[in-house]
Amino acid sequence: MKKVLIVFNHPAPYKVALFNELSKYFDLTVIFERSKERDRSKAFYFEKEYAFKTVSIKGIPFGNMNILSHGVKNHIKHNEYDLIIMNGYRQFAELNAIKYLHKKKMPYVLYINGGIIKTKECKFIQNYKTKYISGASYYLSPDKESNKYLVYYGANSEKIFNYPYATIHETEILSKKISPEDKLLMRRNKGIVASKVFVSCGQLIPRKNYFELIKKWKTLPSDYCLLIIGDGKEKKKYLRYIKEHNLQNVKLLGFLPRKKIFEYYQLSDAFIFPSKEDIYGHVINEAMSQGLPIISTPNVNAAKHLIRNGKTGYIVPSISSHDFSVALSQIMDDDTFEYCIEEAKENTLEKMALVHKELFERMMK
Repeated sequence: MKKVLIVFNHPAPYKVALFNELSKYFDLTVIFERSKERDRSKAFYFEKEYAFKTVSIKGIPFGNMNILSHGVKNHIKHNEYDLIIMNGYRQFAELNAIKYLHKKKMPYVLYINGGIIKTKECKFIQNYKTKYISGASYYLSPDKESNKYLVYYGANSEKIFNYPYATIHETEILSKKISPEDKLLMRRNKGIVASKVFVSCGQLIPRKNYFELIKKWKTLPSDYCLLIIGDGKEKKKYLRYIKEHNLQNVKLLGFLPRKKIFEYYQLSDAFIFPSKEDIYGHVINEAMSQGLPIISTPNVNAAKHLIRNGKTGYIVPSISSHDFSVALSQIMDDDTFEYCIEEAKENTLEKMALVHKELFERMMK
C-alpha cells in the first residue's frame, strides 16, 4: 500500500471518520498537532477508534489551536511518504513544515476545509497567505468559492481538485419523511409546544451571530420556537437577554451528542444558519441529511454550495432583513424534503473517501 501522511490540527470526529475510511486504501499516518481545540467541549471528541497510525509531536501550545513545534518538520525529515498532505498553513508547526518542504523541493498537497477572500486585509497578511498557499503541488478544496480563495492567494487553478465535504455516513441519512403527527409527538416528548420549530447548531461565539438571531426572535410570533444547540463563551449573555425579555420560545439546549442533535433536527421544520462568516459550515449538510431545509446568511460557503433557493432552502441577506422573515413563513409551504435528502446523499463520508482515494492515486502518479 502507498504511504500517505496527513497533518491536521486536532482529532475532529468527522476528520477521524474520514481518515478511518482512507486507511482501507492507504498505509495512512496522521499527525494531530494538538489533542483538542481549547474552546471545544471534551464531549466533542467522541470518535476514539483510529484505524490509522498516529504520531504525537512535542511543543508549546498557545491560543485555541496553535503550537510552537518542529515536530511535523522533523517527522517529515526522517520518514518517507508517497504523498504528504498539509491540512492547513496557519499554525507554527505547519509553517515550519511547509518551509522545509519548499527548501527541499518536496511535493505536497495543501488541503483546505474552505476559505473566504479578505479583500480589505493588510498587505502583510495578504503576502503571507500568498507565500504559503502558492507553493503547493496540488490543492484539495470543498467548493467553488473556496477555489476562488486559493486562486486569489496564488494557487494554480489547474492544480485544484474538489471533494464532497461530508460529516455524515450514508446510514445516518433519514430514509423517509416524518409525518406531522409523529413530529408533534416527538415535540411533546421533548416538552416543546409550538406551531413552528426552527433549530440551529454551533458554537455560541460572536462570529456565529446567535445574539442577532435571538434579538430577531423577540419580534416574531410567540408560537415560533427557536432551538439553539451548542455551547460557548457568549452563553451567559444569551441567557440574560432571554430572561430579561421573557423569551419563552427560545431554548438553549447546550452541547448535545450527535444522536440527540439529529433527534431535534427531525422534530423541527427548518434549520437556521445565521453566521456572519463561515469558511464552510458542514452543519448545513448534516441538517439536510435529516430532511431539513436551510435558511442561511450569504457569507457561508456551504450555503452557496448546497442551497438551491426554493428547493433546499433560502439564502437571505441578513437575520434582520425582511427576506429572513419571508423565508421563515415561506419555507413551511415548500416541499423540500426530497431535494434535501438527495443533496445529502451526494455528500457522505463514503463518497468523500472514494473521491479522496481517486485524487490521491492521481496525484501520486
